[in-house]
Order: sequence, then C-alpha cells, then structure tokens
Amino acid sequence: MKTLIMHSQDLLMAKELSAALKGDLEQRTRHFRIHTNNKFNINQLRLTHKVDLNLLNEEFNFSKVRLLVSDMDSTLITIETIDEIAKATGMSNEVASITKQAMLGNLDFTESFKKRVSILKGVNTATFETVYNNHLKLNPGALKLINFFKSIQVKSAVVSGGLSYFAERLHRQLGIDTFRANNVEISNNHLTGKVLGKVIDASEKANYVNELCNLYHLERNQVIAIGDGANDLKMMKIAGLSVAYHAKPIVQKNCDIVINHSGLDSVIDFFDNVS
Repeated sequence: MKTLIMHSQDLLMAKELSAALKGDLEQRTRHFRIHTNNKFNINQLRLTHKVDLNLLNEEFNFSKVRLLVSDMDSTLITIETIDEIAKATGMSNEVASITKQAMLGNLDFTESFKKRVSILKGVNTATFETVYNNHLKLNPGALKLINFFKSIQVKSAVVSGGLSYFAERLHRQLGIDTFRANNVEISNNHLTGKVLGKVIDASEKANYVNELCNLYHLERNQVIAIGDGANDLKMMKIAGLSVAYHAKPIVQKNCDIVINHSGLDSVIDFFDNVS
C-alpha cells in the first residue's frame, strides 16, 4: 500500500486522482491522501496534474526530525541577492548569467562566486540594505514553516552560497537558530571584490549539516534539507529527507519531495499525524 499526498484542498481533483488510482481518499486539514495498491508513475502524474504530489515515505520517522536546514536565495526568499545587488548597480546581465549557470550545475560554484564578487568591486554596502528592505521577500509559506517547526521543537538553520549580510538579517528577523554564508571584504563601506574565507559551495553546505548534527547530537536522518540549485545537492543527499522547492531539474531528479506549485509550508503536510 502506497500513500500519495496531494498538497491541495481541491476536492474534485482529489476524487479524480483517487478514482484513477483505485485508491481510498482521505481528507486532512490542508491536503488529501490517497492510499492505493495500484502501480503508478508519480512523474507522469505531476505532468498531467497542476498540483504538488509526493509519496509518503513510511520508513522515514517524521516524529524524530529535529533540524531543518534551508538554502536561502530562491528557496527561503524569492530573489538571488547577489543578482539584485548587481541590478541596483547596473551590472545585472553579467552577474545573473553566471548565477544561472552555477545553479544549473554548469559552472564551478566557488569560481563563479568569486567572479561575481569581483565584478561588484566598488559597490557601496548601502546597496545591501536597499535590496533587503525593497526587494527581498520571503517565499510563500516560509514563515509558517519555520514557526511550525519551532512549535514542535525542531531547530532551523540557513546555509547560503550568498552573502552573510542577508543570512544574518533573516536569522534575526525570523528567529532562525543559526546560519552560515559567504563573507566578503569591505573597505570604507565598499566591496573590494575579494572573498574572505571559504566559499560556501556544495561541499561546505554538506559540512555545515554534519557540523550541526555534531553540535545538536543528532543523526543525519533527523535532518530535513531544502534547496533549489545544484549547490544544494550534497547537503540534500546526506539529510534524512530532501525537499526540492521550485528547483532546477537536476535537483528535482535527486530528492525525496518535490514542491513546484505550492508554498514551503506544504512540508507541514507530512507532519499532520505527528504528535
């Protein structure tokens, strides 16, 4: 018996899916579950139905989850922060192109980040605050998800291949427990074009998950990792449960949960019967 979660309250669609799968339909507060013995191709169902569909992993113990680790740019928030800084300073095209290729996995992330920061040499750091105040928005369901996890004693962390300025601000604004992101050199309130310390690439994101597991005395199967780009794959691979949020194709092919239509709070659906 498999359980298919439909992250929607569309009763008509739920009934159609249930009938097609010869399953038993169960209505929950925010979503539907279809229990079926029929074989089906979930990727095909996702293509033919404009709704998020995921299998409930009966072997994963949701009640044991104690840590959420989320990527920042285009996952927790709607923008790529470094691209927005570039837009605000008239350097948009070159920087955005490098970002896109890095997220698709076509460029080495560390080199791509250093290149983007070098392009922004001379930018006034006042631009950071402008971007944060005027352009940065949370993705739908982000705050609800973090607050839900707080309510069930699950810690949260942001790890980003972006700039620490934004990760630190979100950490304070949302009450996220901890964060890690890139530090850049600043002189007289202007970027020098240099990166300080290690670039937070895919390996460093995975290292951060391991570091947090050691800090909080957790097993990796107690961690949920959420991301959207190739730079998130390594941390998603070692986490107990991985979530691709409006993600690049390579990420969607290598994760446990795919969210393409609804908000981040769809993850809460898996905890519906967790006490």
